[in-house]
Amino acid sequence: MIFIIVAFLLMMGGLVGGLYFWGIDPIAKFNQLIGTAPADPMEPAAPPKTPPSFVEYGLLAVPVVEDHEVRRQVEMILRLEVPFEKREIVAQNIPRLQNAYLQDMMEYLPIHLRNGRRLDPPTLSARLLKLTEKTLGPGYVKSVMIDQTSVK
Repeated sequence: MIFIIVAFLLMMGGLVGGLYFWGIDPIAKFNQLIGTAPADPMEPAAPPKTPPSFVEYGLLAVPVVEDHEVRRQVEMILRLEVPFEKREIVAQNIPRLQNAYLQDMMEYLPIHLRNGRRLDPPTLSARLLKLTEKTLGPGYVKSVMIDQTSVK
């Protein structure tokens, strides 16, 4: 038993010595592997990642008018992904966005839902994002997320 332990230690010492001889620092490689190595000065530092920031829009209820009558109602629950530093500005402008969204969706949805077509959330999300950039300006909202939709 002792012979096996001594042989193992000699083999490990020979391995470490051989790696040093060939110019490979096994301790530095081990530290890089487990993440305790100091940062490489030649490598640029990664920018800190901020978690996504959202402003809750809430429910957008759009009446679908066909032949001068309200035939259906589309309801969408929306969230706006915004840069962290612009959350307050976007939250203060929710009434402007509500007005713009309602006007646009009242024109768009009757055409989009003709002939039994279904809602297409990615298309609606892209359209609402363009409308948001038109209303507030570019850079205030990263994406408009549709959490839930229903047609009644």
